[in-house]
Amino acid sequence: MAMRAAKIVLFLSIYTLANADDIYQYVDKNGTTVFSNKPVKGAKKVNLPPITVYASPMTKNDYNAAGYTTPATIKKAKNTSTARTQNLGTNEVGRNQILSEELEHEKQALDDAQKALEAGKQTKLDSEKNNPDQYQARMKALQDAVTEHEKNIDILTKQLGGN
Repeated sequence: MAMRAAKIVLFLSIYTLANADDIYQYVDKNGTTVFSNKPVKGAKKVNLPPITVYASPMTKNDYNAAGYTTPATIKKAKNTSTARTQNLGTNEVGRNQILSEELEHEKQALDDAQKALEAGKQTKLDSEKNNPDQYQARMKALQDAVTEHEKNIDILTKQLGGN
């Protein structure tokens, strides 16, 4: 019984140590060694080393869960790589479809940008009448947008034609 009480007291003292409290040791009137976090007359402060945790050896389940490869998984990987090669054709079709859709969007954006540029050339804003630099900056921004869309269309056309 005394041994069990000592273990409980020791466990509580370790738990208390984890909470960064000071631990005190003293012997009570029955002769039992007591550990406490409260200083008692005649108690000595105990300096315990920090608690360390050692990792247990890795089990087979841990090894598999960690993603380490075994010869069986290497063979499986070789088989899936051939399946990927077979699916390459369908992936290429999907890529071309995406590029075609993007090309259509860019053509529409180019058309909108060209219309905005023409409208900008025909109308001068009130704030631009006395400030020609502001008009030139707006025209340059509109022209840059047209040029950007033209470049994107060229790139997409090359990517679609190269396949």
